[in-house]
Amino acid sequence: MLVKEKLLDREHFSEIDERIADYMLERQEKLKEDSVRRIAKRLYVAPSSVIRFCQKLGYMGFNELRDEYLKETAYLSSHFQSLDPNFPFDKEDRDIAVANKIGTLYEEILRDCQSLVEPEVLKQAVDMADTAPCIYVCASGAQLGVSQVFRDKMMKIGKMVHICEQTDEAYYQASYSSEDSMFILISYTGETKRVIKVGLKIRERRLPSVAITSYGSNSLSSMCTCSLYVSTREKLIGNLGTFGINVSAMYLLDVIYAGCFNRNYDNHYADKLKYSRECENVGTDEARYSSNPILEG
Repeated sequence: MLVKEKLLDREHFSEIDERIADYMLERQEKLKEDSVRRIAKRLYVAPSSVIRFCQKLGYMGFNELRDEYLKETAYLSSHFQSLDPNFPFDKEDRDIAVANKIGTLYEEILRDCQSLVEPEVLKQAVDMADTAPCIYVCASGAQLGVSQVFRDKMMKIGKMVHICEQTDEAYYQASYSSEDSMFILISYTGETKRVIKVGLKIRERRLPSVAITSYGSNSLSSMCTCSLYVSTREKLIGNLGTFGINVSAMYLLDVIYAGCFNRNYDNHYADKLKYSRECENVGTDEARYSSNPILEG
């Protein structure tokens, strides 16, 4: 959940909490100029009330909440300036206009997702994938297809990936797999109960794991070793299609694959070339053929 959403969710707020939340929502990026004492003075409340409010939202104190909110505000104000990710095309658009807008949407999604990738977190994820004897991917819906493409790429450089199409399967794999096995859990909300059950088992066994999920705090990201964030702009229901999670998941899995490939580039390329040629029966009548010079080799 984003900090902004926490500030807007007033179910358990006192009157003082609401005043503090309103102040933070109004200040946005200007919150960097504030301190606990300054907020307390402006709102005529005790400094301890501000600290308790921040802790109620799940933060150690004001500085942690402020830094996360400023980071989030900067993210939400970037990208998608001329395109609504929930309604990227209009009903009056001709086919070519739709095609152009979807192309622009993909570009924005990738830029958005890329802006959320932190170097140290990415290195951690790639290191885990590179050393794991087997990688288990827990996904559903359209992300299953994306995961299968990831599995096929990894297979061709000698990395074993198992796709868990059912969360029950993922749960049992998490229960019995070796301690150096890695898990990748894909969930946009990070709050799906069945995925959370798998996440709890992974955390219990301290298995290496990566959450591919929405930006902001959620249950799944708190259970995994690290998190890679997808473009987080689409509403769960009010949209014309789930483009963001699909494009983002494909991108992030490709980045993990490319990172593993790069860890041993020369050997991986030599082996991939060798076994691909053997599999395709290059030099025989059964080999695939194209007269397009771009496809040759």
